[in-house]
Amino acid sequence: MVHSERHAPERQSDQRRLKVCHVVATTEGASWVVDQLRELRDRRGYDVAAVLNGKNGALVDRLRAESIPVHVADFDFTSVPDLFILPRKVLALARLFRGEKFDVVQTHLFHSMVIGRIAAWIADVPVRVSMIAGPFHLEAYTPRWIDRATCWMDSAIVPSCDYSRRLYLELGVSKRRLALIYYGPDERKFDPSSSTHANLRRQYGWSDDTLLVGMIAYFYMEFGVNRWTPPALHHKALKGHEDLIRAAPIVLGEFPSTKFLLVGTGWQEGGKAVLARMQSLAADLGLQDSVIFTGFRTDVPQIYRDLDVSVQPSLNENLGGTIESLLMECPTVATRVGGMTDSVLDGETGVLVSAGDPSDLAKGILRLLRDPVAARNLGKAGRARMLARFTLKTTVRDFDHLYQRLSKSRGYRPYVMPLRLIVAGVFCCGMALRFLVLDTYLLPRWDQGWRPWHRGSLMWPRTWLYRGYVLMWPRTWLYRGYALLARVAPSLGLRRKIRNAVNRLRCSLGSNHQ
Repeated sequence: MVHSERHAPERQSDQRRLKVCHVVATTEGASWVVDQLRELRDRRGYDVAAVLNGKNGALVDRLRAESIPVHVADFDFTSVPDLFILPRKVLALARLFRGEKFDVVQTHLFHSMVIGRIAAWIADVPVRVSMIAGPFHLEAYTPRWIDRATCWMDSAIVPSCDYSRRLYLELGVSKRRLALIYYGPDERKFDPSSSTHANLRRQYGWSDDTLLVGMIAYFYMEFGVNRWTPPALHHKALKGHEDLIRAAPIVLGEFPSTKFLLVGTGWQEGGKAVLARMQSLAADLGLQDSVIFTGFRTDVPQIYRDLDVSVQPSLNENLGGTIESLLMECPTVATRVGGMTDSVLDGETGVLVSAGDPSDLAKGILRLLRDPVAARNLGKAGRARMLARFTLKTTVRDFDHLYQRLSKSRGYRPYVMPLRLIVAGVFCCGMALRFLVLDTYLLPRWDQGWRPWHRGSLMWPRTWLYRGYVLMWPRTWLYRGYALLARVAPSLGLRRKIRNAVNRLRCSLGSNHQ
C-alpha cells in the first residue's frame, strides 16, 4: 500500500537522530498518531515511540504493524480518590521518560496532556510539547484552569486551529510559545483522481439522480451539566446529528427524493444510546425512508465521491471531517465553530452555518443543492486550500521545524529531577486543594442554587457549630479514614501489607506469652 512505503529521510544522515515520543490516553481511534510517527520516522529520520493507556486496541495494533514501539501508562482520573494515587502515576511516567531518554515528548488529549506534561517536566525532558486536539477543554471551567496552571511546564503549545490559539492568548500564554499546526490527514488516502465511487445509490437501490447528503462521524454521548463541559454542550451531544435530522424535512420540501446518510456507529455505551435516540427521532418525524443509518464503514474516501453535499453540524469541534471532505472535492457545509472556520471559508471553499440551528443548516444544504456547478467549484477550491496547508506532509514538516528549533535545550540533568519533585509536590498539592474545595465541593453546590448566606448553608453559624462537633468526634475520622483506605488500598496493595503486619504482630505477641 502507498501509505506504508518507506522513504529516504529528508534530514542529513550525519545529524543525530532525535528520539520522539507521543503520549495519548487511548487505545482506539487516534489514527493521526500512527500517521505522524510513521512519517516523522520515514521522512524526517526520527526514532519514534508511543505511550498509550493500554496493551490492547486498534491503535496498539496499528502502531505495532508499523514497527513503532508502544509503552503503557495509567492516565485514569475519574474520581476524587484518584488524586491520592495520581502522584504514583506521574512518577512512573517520569521514570519511563528518563529511562528511555526521549529528546521530545509530545502529548495529545486532555488527561494524557496534564499527566504527561507534569511527568516530562519532572523528568527534565529537553523538549516538551502539548498538541491541543480541539477547543473543548478550553471552553469549560475546570479543565481550562488546570491547563492554564500547568502549561508553563511545556516548551511549546501546539493549538491545532486558530480558535484554540486565540483562546490561549486570552489566557495570557505568550505568542512565542504557541505554534499553530493542524492535524493533517494523509493526503495520499484522499485523492479524488485515484479513488473509486462507493456506489451507494446502487447498493440501496436508488436512481442515479438521487441527491445524497452525508454526515460521517461517530455518535458520542450526551453531556450533563457540570464544569468539565462547555456550557453550549449541556444536555447535548457533540456532533449535532439531531440538527441534521431536524433540517431534513426542510430540504425534502424542495428536493423530495434526497437521502440523508448518517455514516458511523455509537462510541461506547453513551454513543450507542444517542444513536438509538436519533433513530427514534427519525422515525417520529416520518423520515425512515429518507434518513439512512449506515453504521460503521471503512470506505470513507469512496463515500465522499458519491455525496452531493457533506455536512459537519458539530456544536464544538476542531476541524471535524472538513479536511477529508474537501480533499475529496466534496461540497461541504459546516457549522461556524472551532477550527472548521479555518478550513471552510464561507463562499470560497464551502458554506458555514450557525451551530445548533436546523433551519440555517437546511439553508446551507439547499444553497449547494440548488447550484451543483457552483458547489463543485467550491469543492475544488477546498482541495487546493487543503493541499496547501492541511496535509500530513505539512504537519510533519512543521513538527520537524519546531523540534529542531527547541532541541537546543539541555535535559536530564542529574540535580534537576529531585528539585523539581519538591516543587511539583508543593504545586500539585495547591492544585489538588483548589480542585477538592472549589471544583468538587463549593462550585457544584453553587450551580445547584446554594448560597452561603442562606439559613442552613455552610456559612450559617449553627451549621459551623454542628460540623465542628461532628469533626471533633473520633468515630467520624475513623469512618472517613476507613472509607478512604477501602478506595485506595487495592491499587497500593495496602490490605495485603496490613494483613501481613498484623500476622507478624500476633506471632510476636504469641511468642512473648510463651
